[in-house]
Amino acid sequence: MKKTLTFIVLCFVLGLQAFSQDGKPLITLDNLKLSTRVDFTADYHPGHDTVAAFTDHGFAGKYLVVALDGTMGTRFSYHLRQRLNSPNIGFANTFFQGTDWAYLNWNFTDNFYLSAGKQVVAIGGWEYDSNPIDIYYGTEFWNTVCCYEVGASLNYVDNAGKNQVLVQVCNSPFINQAMQSIYAYNLMWYGNFGAFKTAYSANIIEYQPGKYINYIALGNKLQFKGVEMYLDIMNRASFEQAQFFGQDLTAIYGIGVDIGPKWIVFAKAGYDFNQAQLPNTEAYDQYVTPGKKVDFESLGFEYYPLGDRSLRLHLCGSHTSVDGENKFQANLGLTWKVDLLRLKK
Repeated sequence: MKKTLTFIVLCFVLGLQAFSQDGKPLITLDNLKLSTRVDFTADYHPGHDTVAAFTDHGFAGKYLVVALDGTMGTRFSYHLRQRLNSPNIGFANTFFQGTDWAYLNWNFTDNFYLSAGKQVVAIGGWEYDSNPIDIYYGTEFWNTVCCYEVGASLNYVDNAGKNQVLVQVCNSPFINQAMQSIYAYNLMWYGNFGAFKTAYSANIIEYQPGKYINYIALGNKLQFKGVEMYLDIMNRASFEQAQFFGQDLTAIYGIGVDIGPKWIVFAKAGYDFNQAQLPNTEAYDQYVTPGKKVDFESLGFEYYPLGDRSLRLHLCGSHTSVDGENKFQANLGLTWKVDLLRLKK
């Protein structure tokens, strides 16, 4: 509780603007939001007796998150997102582990900027890039990946804003102790060509000292008026395995359609499999284990009673098959995202 209060006080202090001699703010707070989600979830396991088939159900608080962004002078900006309810995935059960990101950007030219601090590991795909509070069902890879690490990146953005390319070096997402000396080397490209957008990456990630796995992730998105769809394909391969492509894959397809100012209907399907190795062998892939096959399909809707994105009710269902064992799940939830800066007005 003491740490949480300290964080809230820090947010307040950052909200106090410092001014230069000419009256322009040196430090600004441009964004301060609180996001929360609570769900009721019920599972059904076919093949069990009636009581056992419905044993998994209950209410849960999924997220309690504060995010803030601002500028420091004319060339620097700061960015922070903190989960207050529990740490994100990682080895250290500390308050900082619950920090999704905390980094500074230095725009040293109009086209180039450096970023340093705890940041998102630059892996391609639109499911991966989504805010976790907006994901109801995810792939096996999404559910297990540790996607926030300390590191630095060099970023380039063209004059038209259509292309962003970044090179990143950070701690490996596979670290399980401090100072483990394993790293990730990431190349990322975001493209924005009107209706078509890309989130592509090539990654070389150390999973043990001197041992590497490669990701090639291709995130493709189409956006039209009232319709958004994406297709992500990721190939994972160790340099030690015999066949590089098609043995360890994740594929995701998602679509959302506006059916009025307050309603969205969506569907999503995902597939993970790892046939690069035999089960119970030393795993190259630390997230989708050798021999595993997982697929799921989901369908649902979102309702926004206020007409904007600040308050959301969702109801959705899914079918999941893990190595041939089936599960059905229903999920009902409420999300609210409060712009704390607007409360001052």
